[in-house]
Amino acid sequence: MARIELKQVRGLMSRNEWLITGAAVVLSIVAGLLTAIHANAVLTFVVSGAALALLAALVGMGTEQMGSRLGPGATGVLQSTLGNLPELFVGYFALHDGLITVIQAALVGSILGNSLLVLGLAFFVGGLRHGTQRFASQVPRMIATLTLLSVAALALPTLVLFLHTPAAGHEDALSIGCAVILLIVYIASIPVSLQGGPTTIPEEAEEPLRQWPLWLAVVILVVAGVGAAFVSDWFVAALTPAIAILHISQTFTGLV
Repeated sequence: MARIELKQVRGLMSRNEWLITGAAVVLSIVAGLLTAIHANAVLTFVVSGAALALLAALVGMGTEQMGSRLGPGATGVLQSTLGNLPELFVGYFALHDGLITVIQAALVGSILGNSLLVLGLAFFVGGLRHGTQRFASQVPRMIATLTLLSVAALALPTLVLFLHTPAAGHEDALSIGCAVILLIVYIASIPVSLQGGPTTIPEEAEEPLRQWPLWLAVVILVVAGVGAAFVSDWFVAALTPAIAILHISQTFTGLV
């Protein structure tokens, strides 16, 4: 009976998913212990960063499982909303510690990483496997427009400050206004993302996704989110000492 139950538990997730989950739990515990005993800052920084990466992967798997029940549009919305939880937590704790330069560089690094590195790798690997790739253009056009709007919103307060315009004394209010506008635009774009764009391109058969029980997807999301909050705090706490030891700048740290 015990063997049957153990097989049922193992069958809930694939082998790789179990490995990622186990590694995330172990590294998170190790990061907490290193922080508690005030171990070497660089070691704590590296372990916490690795734990955060695995927790982000868990959040991604959980959102994919949740979205698989709602369609590809909902999956994209969930991934863009919940997939950035670790980055949001790191940004919050870094802002709390006054690491403004790290946050600014991290925003630039996130935009460059997603729009250039990740997208470029997707094109490259997809081209190697499938040759010429075709896709519907409606959603990419919307994403490109939102990206340009985001860059403009980030650049506007900076230009106002450095060009010494009459509004230079109100850069804080201007920054808050830009952030609110971006949030409203993102919320307004959700219905379009949920509908999905029309496409005449036939979809190729993909390997079926191993379906988790709904309760397991929710538990993974909640536990990974809570774990990311704690690990982000430890990561940021070790950030400044690690930067001092490694003799690297806050800007470089935020970018990478």
